[in-house]
Amino acid sequence: MIQLDQFVRLVCAAIPNFQAAAPDSQQTGCILHDSSIPLMIVAGPGSGKTTVLVLRALRLVFVDGLIPEQIMLTTFTNKAADELRSRLIEWGLLLKDYLTSRPPQPALPAFQTWLDEIDINRFLTGTLDSICEEALRTNRHPAEPAPVLVEGFVGNGILMRRALFPNQLHNDPQLQQYLASFTLDGTPPQNFGQITTICRTIFDRFVYDIVDLASFQAVGNHQQPRQRLVATVNSYRQFMSQGNRLDFALLEEMFLDRLRRGRLQRFTEGLRALLIDEYQDTNPLQEAIYFALIDQTNVSLTIVGDDDQSLYRFRGATVELFRDIHQRFVTCLPLQRPPQSVYLLNNYRSSPEIVNFVNEFVRYDAAFQQARVQPPKPRIVAQKRSNGAPVLGLFRDDVDTLADDLTEFLMDVFRGNGRPIVTGGQQITIIREQGGDFGDSVLLAHTVNEYAFRFGNNPPRERLPKLLRDRLHHRGIGVFNPRGRSLRDIPVVQRLLGLILECIDPGAQQEAALRLRMEAQRYFADWRNEARTFIAANPQPNQPHSLNDFVIAWQHRAPQAIPNWPSEWPLLELSFKLLSWLPSLQDDPEGQVYLEAVSRGIAQAATFSSYRSSILYGQQPHDVNSVRNAIRDILEPIAESSIDVDEEIMPYVPTSYFPIMTIHQAKGLEFPLVIVDVASDYRTNNARNRFRRFPDSASATQNMEDELASHCQIGPLRCARPALDRSFDDLIRLYYVAYSRPESVLLLVGVNQCLRYGTTIRHVATGWQRNGSWAWRVGVNGRPPALTNSIPLTLI
Repeated sequence: MIQLDQFVRLVCAAIPNFQAAAPDSQQTGCILHDSSIPLMIVAGPGSGKTTVLVLRALRLVFVDGLIPEQIMLTTFTNKAADELRSRLIEWGLLLKDYLTSRPPQPALPAFQTWLDEIDINRFLTGTLDSICEEALRTNRHPAEPAPVLVEGFVGNGILMRRALFPNQLHNDPQLQQYLASFTLDGTPPQNFGQITTICRTIFDRFVYDIVDLASFQAVGNHQQPRQRLVATVNSYRQFMSQGNRLDFALLEEMFLDRLRRGRLQRFTEGLRALLIDEYQDTNPLQEAIYFALIDQTNVSLTIVGDDDQSLYRFRGATVELFRDIHQRFVTCLPLQRPPQSVYLLNNYRSSPEIVNFVNEFVRYDAAFQQARVQPPKPRIVAQKRSNGAPVLGLFRDDVDTLADDLTEFLMDVFRGNGRPIVTGGQQITIIREQGGDFGDSVLLAHTVNEYAFRFGNNPPRERLPKLLRDRLHHRGIGVFNPRGRSLRDIPVVQRLLGLILECIDPGAQQEAALRLRMEAQRYFADWRNEARTFIAANPQPNQPHSLNDFVIAWQHRAPQAIPNWPSEWPLLELSFKLLSWLPSLQDDPEGQVYLEAVSRGIAQAATFSSYRSSILYGQQPHDVNSVRNAIRDILEPIAESSIDVDEEIMPYVPTSYFPIMTIHQAKGLEFPLVIVDVASDYRTNNARNRFRRFPDSASATQNMEDELASHCQIGPLRCARPALDRSFDDLIRLYYVAYSRPESVLLLVGVNQCLRYGTTIRHVATGWQRNGSWAWRVGVNGRPPALTNSIPLTLI
C-alpha cells in the first residue's frame, strides 16, 4: 500500500488526464476524506463528481488496502454505470502499472505481491437493480430457482392479463374516476393503456414507498376503488411469485427482505465500502436497502448527489432523503456516525456567463430555498475562462417563424461562417468548435413530442421539434428524436406492422374475432392501409421476388425458397425478412431505435405469450390461435402505446445529426451548445399547459404522494411541503438541469408573448416566482415597454 499523502501525487503522475489539471482542493478533500467517517458530497453541476467517486474508490484500494470486490458503487442509469466502470478500469490499471514500474522506496517484496493480487476488473458497479439481481441469482439455496426478471412491457402484459382483466379494472367507472387525480389533465383515463400505465405506477409506488396496504384500503373517500386496487395488486403478486418472476420493484423488495433475514451473508460479508451516486433520486425502498447494508457491514460510506438536480420524483425518487440525510442517519442508524457534508462547487463545464445565469435562476424563487439542502447552499463557481458569449434568447411572434430563424442560426453555426452577436458594444461570433458538427448541440424541452394533443376532429398541431425536423431535413441535416412520436405513429414502423398483419392475418379475420378495443382497431386499419400503399409502390428489391410476392406467399403459406412451409415460424424472423424492403430501419439511427423497440416487444412477448411469438402451421386449431396471440400480445400493445423506445441502445449517433431530447434524457450529459425550448407552445395562458410552466394545482405525481402519505413512513417528510409547492420545486429543478448542460453557449427559445411586459403567461423557466412576481420585470412610470425590461438574455 501507499501513504495517503502520496495518493494524489501518484494520480497526477500515472494518469494523463490529471497531468495538465490535478484534482482541485475541494475534490482532493473528498478523495482523501477519512474513510471511517461517512461522507456526503453535495456536487454542483460540472464539478467532477464522477472523477471524485472513481478516485475515492481507487484510494480505498491503493491506500486503505481494500480489494476491488469489497467495494460497491451504485448509480442511477446503465449508461452512468458503464462510465464508472470504464474509468475505474482505465485509471486503476494506469495506477497499477505505474506502481509496478516505480514502486515506493524502499520497495519490500510483499509490495509487488500485493500489487499483483489486485484485480481492477472486480469492482462491484452498476445500478442498484442490476446489483440486486446478480446477488439474488448467486446467493440462493441450491434447490431454489433463480429469479426471472421481467421488464416493462412483459410486466405490463402480465399485469393486464393476470390482474387488471380478472379484477375487471377495465370496466369500473368508480375506479376510473378515482384514477383521474393521477392523469396529466385531471380527467379519467381515456383508454385501457392509460389505466394500465397509472395502475403500474401505483403498484410500483406501493413497493417503493413501502405502503401499508391494509391501511390504504381501509380508510378514505374512495374505499371501493382502493380495495379493488389492493385486490388487483395481490393477484399480480401471486401470479408473479408462482413463476418466480420479479419486476424491478419486486426485485428490490425481495433483496431487502432477504438481506434483513440474513440470507445474503455471502454477499455482505465481504463488503467494506459503499459509494452511492445520484442519491437525490433514491426512493424509500432503496434507502432502506442502503441503510440495511450499512447496519450489517459497517462499510465506509460515500454518498454523492445534488438536490437541485433531482428529476425523478415521478418514479418514486424522494429528494428529501438526500436533503435530510443527517437527521435520517441519527434516527435510523443510531449506532453509526452521521455523515459529514462537503460541497463541490467548482464548475469545469460552463462559461462564467452560463454559471452566473444558473446561479441567479436557482435563487429567483424565495420559497424554493426552503426545499434545498440547509444551511443555504453556496453559489457554484465557474473555472473556465469566458468565451465572451452571453446567454442568448431567440423569441419570435409565432412558432413557424421561430423554427425558420432557429434553423438559420444552426446552419450559420455549423455550416456557415458563424453567427455574429453584438454584446456590450463588442461583436463576437458563435461558431462551431474545430471539427464540431450538429451533434455538438441539442434542443432540450419539457416534452419532445412532434405533435400537440389532438382535440376533436382537428388534425394535431405541429410543434417546434417537428417544424425543426422538416426544415433541417430540407437542408440535408438529419434529426435524432426517436421519442418525438409514438411508435405506432411512425410511418416506417406502420409499414412494418401493417405488413406483419397482412402476412399473418389476410382479410383481418382473426383480428375481427378478437373484438379489439377501438383504439387498436383504428391503428390496425391505418397500418394495413400504409402497408397496402407501400406494396402497390413495388419497392426495391423486386427480384427474384417482389414484396407483393412475399406477402401473398405468406398469406397462402406457400414456400418460395424452401421446399415446405415450416410448422413454426417465429414472428421475429418474419420481421427481419421484411427489412429487405425497409432499409431505413437498419441504416438510420432513429430507424434502428424503432426496430429495436418492435423486436424487443416480440422477443419479450415470447416469455409470457402461449405460442412464444411464433406463427404455427398445420396444427389446427393452434394455427389460428397463434395468430390471435400474436395480435393480442404483441401488436395490440404497440397500438395502445405500451411499448417505449430506448434510445440508449445507440452507443453512437453520427455527429451530423441534430439531437432533440427531453431534459430528463439530458441529465448527466453536456454539449457545447444547448438550446432550451422554454416557450414555443405558450401563445396564451391556456389552463391545459399550466402544469408544465406555472401550475395552479398539484401535479399527478404530487397527488399520488399525498394519497399514499398517511400509509407509509416517508409520507410526513414528503408532505412537509404542500403538494403545489412541490410541483413548483420540481419545475425549478428541471430547468436548473437544462440550463447547466452547456459548455459554451446557452440559447433560450420561445414565442414573444411570454416576454411581453404585461404578459399573463407565467413560466418558472423565465424567472416567474410562485408568489406572482417576475424577476425579469422592473416596474416603470408611465407607458410600459413592449417586452419586459430586465431580461438576462441577449436577444437575437
